[in-house]
Amino acid sequence: MSVKFAIPFSKTITAGFILFLLIFCIPYICIASSKIKITASFYPLAHFAEQVGGENVIVTNIMPPGSEPHEFEPTPGDLRKIYNSGLFIFNGAGIDPWAERLEADLKKDTVVINIIKLFSSITLSEREKNKHLNDMGNRSFDPHIWLDPLLAVKEVEIIRDALIKVDPGNEKTYRQNSSDYIMSINKLNKKYTAGLKTCRTRDIIVSHGAFGYMSSRYDLQTNSITGLSPEEEPSARKMVELAKLALRKNIKHFFYEQLASPKLAETLAREVSGETLVLDPLGGLTEKDINKGRTYISVMEDNLHNLRTAMDCN
Repeated sequence: MSVKFAIPFSKTITAGFILFLLIFCIPYICIASSKIKITASFYPLAHFAEQVGGENVIVTNIMPPGSEPHEFEPTPGDLRKIYNSGLFIFNGAGIDPWAERLEADLKKDTVVINIIKLFSSITLSEREKNKHLNDMGNRSFDPHIWLDPLLAVKEVEIIRDALIKVDPGNEKTYRQNSSDYIMSINKLNKKYTAGLKTCRTRDIIVSHGAFGYMSSRYDLQTNSITGLSPEEEPSARKMVELAKLALRKNIKHFFYEQLASPKLAETLAREVSGETLVLDPLGGLTEKDINKGRTYISVMEDNLHNLRTAMDCN
């Protein structure tokens, strides 16, 4: 009897398993497995990868919504996602040091892009111009290259070329997607060029030293409350100097970031009867931003609006 029941029971299990695969595997596991898994260390890189890869990729931003990249550390679960991906993208130059520590080991099985290392358009002299001296006397390079739209174009091209290397069969799609997105970024650059051309002042005071490349591109005189990390604390002397600068240059707007405390900008604003505005370095988006459909382009457009207000542009 046991033999008679074993055969139909086996057929029932087999049929049920096939039905399970038809219902669940095809729309989720099977289709997803054909896509390139990409992990990125923070928002701009993940977003650029999504724009280039389109429907052929599954992109995971390792940094959760509302987090600030300078202080972020991945969890064991995050590390599993990175090691299981076909392509890992990180910035380098100190903004994601945890990723730099993984680079050598990851390269054994995963294609790894260290953006700064591949960024030939940033010459040594250009990076020297964007060195910062903090209150402790330490110098470091500005890693915030995505805040210059034309440098963001180069990042998109680097990601495009890496995807073509990983998935050459979809080269045409990646080239077309990147071309379309680069067109949008170039339009953004034109808006910045025109919008910041004629202004009462070119001096701005920002929360931290994230805007060096943007300032070089559009001829802004940027004064930072803190250095390259928003977590740094400025000295009392630095705050006094910035207050005096604001009075001398008639600066009435002080920029802060939504992922960092506005207290220092608010302190300076009170000193000169000014006000605060957001200038977002786009290290990450909040859950609210994501739900509203905000993107690199739309946040950069908001930044331009606030810059024009602060600089009193025509």
